[in-house]
Amino acid sequence: MSTPRSSSRLALWGALGALLAGAAWIAAAAVAYSGIASGEPPYSYLDEAAYGVALAATLAGLWGLHARQASGRGGRLGAAGFLAALVGAALLSVGSVLADRAGGALDWLPGLGLLGLLLGFVLSGVATFRAGLLPQWCGLVLIVCLPLAGVLAGALGEAGAGKALGLSWLALGYALWPRLDLSAFLRSSRR
Repeated sequence: MSTPRSSSRLALWGALGALLAGAAWIAAAAVAYSGIASGEPPYSYLDEAAYGVALAATLAGLWGLHARQASGRGGRLGAAGFLAALVGAALLSVGSVLADRAGGALDWLPGLGLLGLLLGFVLSGVATFRAGLLPQWCGLVLIVCLPLAGVLAGALGEAGAGKALGLSWLALGYALWPRLDLSAFLRSSRR
């Protein structure tokens, strides 16, 4: 069982992860948009590295959201959303690497991972609405960010999807960032 102090530390690390995720998704979009991700080394490695950092940092952001709601307000729905997103991201990561190397035999794995990630985001978004610890728009962002990224990917390509995810996670990182209560700080400093 985590203490309030450890939960607040996890929430802080999660906020940093969400901000890093936003920056990494935007960087991955910039690499895709610039055309340097031509599939030829070293550019393909740059694209894969940005994508990997973005996905890992997204998980850190979800971990922070889960820690913020761990007081019981996120409930089973929040825990299920976190677990679904965790499994989905793992399948997406592993599937992206193995699908290319397995000659098409594992092409379904990234799709399954994306479905798990989508389910996790939706459940986490609903849990965020119900917990009431963050602004309501945070739950909405979690619910719509992947579908919006899919629409933008169809319209604008990979760069559009990366920008949508990047802006979403930057906003969530801002909302997760702990606020300094100046009145409490001033009272404690006078003692």
